[in-house]
Amino acid sequence: MHPCLRLLVALALVAPAIGAQHPMRTGGQYDPAVPTPKSVLGYDVGDRFTAHHLLMRYVDRLAATSRRVHVDTVGRSFEGREVLSVVITSEANQGRIAQIRADAVAMSDPIAGAASQANAIAGRLPVIVWLGHTVHGNEASGAESAIALMYQLAAGLDAETRMILDSAVVLIDPLQNPDGHERHVHDVQRATGVFGPSPTPGSLVHSGSWPGPRTSHYYFDMNRDWFTQSHPETRGRIATMLRWRPHVAVDLHEMGSNSSYFFPPPMAPVNKNMHASVIKWWDLFGDANAAAFDANGWSYFRREGYDFFYAGFGDSWPSFTGAVGMTYEQASSGGGAIRRTDGSVLTLREAASHHYTAAWATLMTSARRARERVRDYAAFRQSAISEAERAPMRAVVIESDGQGRADSLVRLLQRNGITVQRLRGSADVANAMEFGTSADAKARFAPGSYVVDLAQPQGRLARALLEPDAPLDSSFIAEELESRRTDQGDRFYDLTAWSMPFAYRVRAWSVRSPVGGLEPAVVATPAPVTLPNATYGYAFEPGSEASIAMLSRLLADSVRLWFAPRSFRSGDARLQGGAFVVRIAANRPDIHERVRSAAAATGARVVPLMSAAMSEGADLGSNSVFPIRIPKVALLGGDPVSGQSFGYAWYTFDHRLQYPVSTIPVSVVTGAGLDDFNVLVVPSASAGALNGALGEAGRQRLGAWVRNGGVVIALDGAMAWLATEATGLARIRARRDTATRSDSTVGGILPTDVPGAIVRVVADSLSPLMAGVRERIFPALLFSDRIYTAPRDFRAGEAVIRYEAQPRLRLAGYMWPEVPARIAGTPYLWTERVGRGRVIGFAGDPTFRDMFRGLMPIFANAVFLGGSF
Repeated sequence: MHPCLRLLVALALVAPAIGAQHPMRTGGQYDPAVPTPKSVLGYDVGDRFTAHHLLMRYVDRLAATSRRVHVDTVGRSFEGREVLSVVITSEANQGRIAQIRADAVAMSDPIAGAASQANAIAGRLPVIVWLGHTVHGNEASGAESAIALMYQLAAGLDAETRMILDSAVVLIDPLQNPDGHERHVHDVQRATGVFGPSPTPGSLVHSGSWPGPRTSHYYFDMNRDWFTQSHPETRGRIATMLRWRPHVAVDLHEMGSNSSYFFPPPMAPVNKNMHASVIKWWDLFGDANAAAFDANGWSYFRREGYDFFYAGFGDSWPSFTGAVGMTYEQASSGGGAIRRTDGSVLTLREAASHHYTAAWATLMTSARRARERVRDYAAFRQSAISEAERAPMRAVVIESDGQGRADSLVRLLQRNGITVQRLRGSADVANAMEFGTSADAKARFAPGSYVVDLAQPQGRLARALLEPDAPLDSSFIAEELESRRTDQGDRFYDLTAWSMPFAYRVRAWSVRSPVGGLEPAVVATPAPVTLPNATYGYAFEPGSEASIAMLSRLLADSVRLWFAPRSFRSGDARLQGGAFVVRIAANRPDIHERVRSAAAATGARVVPLMSAAMSEGADLGSNSVFPIRIPKVALLGGDPVSGQSFGYAWYTFDHRLQYPVSTIPVSVVTGAGLDDFNVLVVPSASAGALNGALGEAGRQRLGAWVRNGGVVIALDGAMAWLATEATGLARIRARRDTATRSDSTVGGILPTDVPGAIVRVVADSLSPLMAGVRERIFPALLFSDRIYTAPRDFRAGEAVIRYEAQPRLRLAGYMWPEVPARIAGTPYLWTERVGRGRVIGFAGDPTFRDMFRGLMPIFANAVFLGGSF
């Protein structure tokens, strides 16, 4: 080849792709080696929703063709789909990416390294920006905008793109909720004809199948899973955060189709643990986004609609760690094109372009002010230490409860990047305030107690998760009371209380000064204990996480067990009331191996019994020791059941109880299908809708099934269904609150829905449903306006748990002024015999978000023991 021709060919290969088209911007030049989205997907971004396998295909092509792009798989969803972290930066930065990441971690930890080292790193470290798309499956314009953004960063040759790549490392999670998004894509595909999606709002293309695609495989709202980390997608996301320590974190959502676009600053209330530097950056990023939208003539809003109070959102969790966490909300295009009330049709392409523009403005601002943002992050981490050293609550001490809940809480805190230590010996502290009390007192903490010193770089997150009560501004409450009086609605967006020691039902104290004699907390799995063959049987106590797993495993293995309601002593071993007993003679010859296997798998403490005669307490052949019926459990789902409540219970069976459950629709209840089961769990549902779905014949069939020995366990709103006269299964009744606007011209009944408070409840400790729960008074979640009245002739053991008396009811969170007096003393957990069967109703949801682990033993007892006493 002629040298000149060879030169022309070489120039052509490296020349910008003159004809390349970007789906979300005009002009610009692109690397021809990097494929456009259309060349891989077969359509332009915004023309249709992109399935997970196609997204994976495009990301793989980007990584194969651009040296700017590196892809990490950070997790797999419950349905097996990959969760990605796409790392995009300049080739030079990619060449030193390990050092960048090491610097980011080192700068984030001024305790491990000197503050001077952190400041030096802040002078050279690229700003790290995390962008998370489509955490709700049907908020799908986020995933489409991610595709357009990845192409721009991977292929763009313009000065702006190069500046961003030189100054920033961009972490893109293009699809935070792959399982929910896949449901959305398939629902839309099934409902879309040759003319595209119908813009009529009520069309099937905009609705989807029960319970909708918003949530995860287990129908959790994954935007509430950040610190709970029940899902592998979330655990991978948090691991990414801790591996990279981003300085900016944006969570891109969708909202109602008739809205415009939201970005921070947020509305009140703002969590008191939020640092002033984050608030400063909300304004800076908000101004940049506003300028970008103004340049296009697009509408937007700020400071309303979305608050910054709950610690478990995709904007709040990063902000407590030092990042500028922000939620961006785009009006939804529904199934791809939807007509709005103003007559306009919002398309997927338009929605995705808004997200793309906001993300680009964020990257530009981050890159242009990289040094300032990184230095503010370093200062945040350093000030988290210094401010905690002066704060009234310096540390939190958590008692090791012996039932595994404190250990589980510590593991969770550590997965959130929080440093936890443990007392080597006992410690006396002069000024310690136990959670749930209001005065300091002397306290002696036992060896092995856990200590979280809040003077740590992750201290603001630790405080937000652990503090007994997240304070609300008095001015905010005054405004809410006035809005309520004049029927204007409220601004409570989510829970107002979530203190993890309360949720896990462990004792905790705040202390004013550091606690000495500490070592790193290592929560190890107990070593297997050699279990000798027993001659009579084996016993283990109730209530612990290990014993629940042990009981579940044995029952699922068809082992026959008995329940001993009274405490007893066998040799040197004393077992609390409610112990579970495996009798050798009543089981198969291999029972020794089966018990040993279950004990080794669960870590439960098992006591071999050489005789039915006990040195204290009732002998184990007593009639008070009754057999446990092996539960065959059905979980009601489908319309009109709440999808999220269904998902919480489903997840609990699969991952906490580890017990098989069959999920069934209402049609199985109305038919003959219940004959295969002896326990029916009914998640939250509207009483009227559920009675309507069952119909008269279904209610009669269900009643006959219960009277013949079936157990119904109703959760949350389903307790109101259980309490209706039409159901005919319980004597308890729901009552409406009658607070009125007597001092207002508006008139009518005041709303009394409690926005997620933690309250005290009082238990009947003699009920088998309380086996293993040693406290008589403990925390529960109040998150509704439902109040129940017990019949005047109720019997002992029916009102198992009641709300505490008014002066001691509230532990944390907000309740309207009239609520405590009305709910005090009313039932939280109700049970009664119905023929040979039983009904059990929880006024709240003990499986809520996998968060209130302290209530798990009570729910487990309802499932495993409800048909046996």
